[in-house]
Amino acid sequence: MEFMKLYLPDRVQWDGESLTETYGRLVITPLERGFGRTLGTAVRRVMLSSLEGAAAVSVTIKGVSHEFSALPGVRQDASDIVLNVKSLSIRHDGDEPGKLILKADKPGIYTAASLVGDPGIRVTNPEREIAEITGKGGLDLTIMVEKGKGFVTVDEWYNSGRGQDIGTILVDSWFCPVKKVNYTVESARVGDRTDYDSLRLEITTDGSLTPVEAMEKTCAILIQHFKMIMEGDQTEAPAAEPTDDGKAAAKSEAGGTDSTPIDDEEFGLDRKYANILKTAGVDTVGTLTAMTEGQLKGLKGVGDKTFQVVIEKLASKGLKLRTE
Repeated sequence: MEFMKLYLPDRVQWDGESLTETYGRLVITPLERGFGRTLGTAVRRVMLSSLEGAAAVSVTIKGVSHEFSALPGVRQDASDIVLNVKSLSIRHDGDEPGKLILKADKPGIYTAASLVGDPGIRVTNPEREIAEITGKGGLDLTIMVEKGKGFVTVDEWYNSGRGQDIGTILVDSWFCPVKKVNYTVESARVGDRTDYDSLRLEITTDGSLTPVEAMEKTCAILIQHFKMIMEGDQTEAPAAEPTDDGKAAAKSEAGGTDSTPIDDEEFGLDRKYANILKTAGVDTVGTLTAMTEGQLKGLKGVGDKTFQVVIEKLASKGLKLRTE
């Protein structure tokens, strides 16, 4: 099949014999010369950076105030238990944060299969050991689970206002459900020509997302971006280019039309406070200026200091929050 005089692949096939919940091998052939690397690179980068997943954000262990504490009757100390929790692969079908709870009071080895979760939350590596009770002791822990993208460190969680309560142990969170993506490009034949590409993708996930699901979501992300590029900017161009002061005033009056990221150098908001806003879902200057003072103060992690810094930064740019 051809499109705009380009030969399109007539074989897009998963290897059924090796396809599992965590591993898949996909062959796409034949492709025009160069398209194998073009598609392989795009798919790999999106899969490893942009797919949403779920991960543990914090751990609370009854009777433990910090991660270096020892637990009577438990073989592992708190830091070992936290490391085990970080290695859990979690699927979360909802949108709101949830919990996984473990209550153990008898000797034995307790794995992730012993965790009881909120509806829509399940651990896809239930064999993972959490702790072992060896004597007269017990373990009562609660794991907070959230959805996100990429990697979030403990420091970033703390700067966003998490972990302020005594006994709450923050953890580094790796949200990406894809562990590894490899691709190879080989030669393929179409008629007498042998300079076509054959693309082979090998995808390994943590089980919270199957390789087929990962590919579907990746394609949807790429398609949406290309669609927006094709449609272009649908807004009308201004009659004249306003001055800097005019631009600032227009952005404020529009109440949310400025798509400048809040951590952009042009806006200049300190990274610490930008992370607090981004964690609360405020990513752009336009989103920020569309909020009222009450809405800003009501965001999780936004205290008096953060509120004052944001207001001063907006004022320095000739912007302000929306009035009630």
